Amino acid sequence: MEAADIGPLALLPLPNVSSLSLRQTEGTICVWCGSGLVPYTARSLGSRPRLGGGQIFPCGCGKCVREKAAEAYRLHVSKCRACLRNQRCADRTGLRDLASVGAP
Repeated sequence: MEAADIGPLALLPLPNVSSLSLRQTEGTICVWCGSGLVPYTARSLGSRPRLGGGQIFPCGCGKCVREKAAEAYRLHVSKCRACLRNQRCADRTGLRDLASVGAP
């Protein structure tokens, strides 16, 4: 899955990739809190580049996705030119929706 396929999930910042465990980079535990994930609760964050080459496939739990989306939303609306002019912005809408729903 490419980052473009995951919409606003691609806007969520990850922890420092070099500090992640193998299970976090494989998406079997939450990339932020380390809780175990099952297919129903895992939110794929898409493939991301690994330092030194290759890809990682991180996932997040619903709680962390909501929290990180809310943080990203607050930062986004304070800096986005369209949002500051109260114009339509797909990133703002996507982040707001993620912050309210988070998990499937």
